Amino acid sequence: MNVFLICLGGSLGALSRFYLSNLFDRPESPELPLGILIVNVLGCLILGLSYNLINSDLEKILTPFLFVGFLGAFTTFSAFSRESLELINSGNFLIASFYILLSIFLCLSATWMGMYLTKS
Repeated sequence: MNVFLICLGGSLGALSRFYLSNLFDRPESPELPLGILIVNVLGCLILGLSYNLINSDLEKILTPFLFVGFLGAFTTFSAFSRESLELINSGNFLIASFYILLSIFLCLSATWMGMYLTKS
């Protein structure tokens, strides 16, 4: 059952990442991969919000489906790394630095905010 939940969540997460990141990528500013940044921040926020809300009855289903499957495929730090290295390799050091720092700060902040908002 866990393998099915992980596969289902992963499929939905990957499709969501693809469509949402494409929705926010702008051809007029291709230097900053805004779509992946938004997806990573949103995924971290979902993780933070869910962290304190899951009870033991739902944990057996939500852990493989949501945390491992959906969010594992949705939050794309592998894509983040690729985008960052492409910016560096193309000589956009300032934009690459800005993108890396902004991604880390916003994702950590979103996770903290989600955990804070759901703390009892």
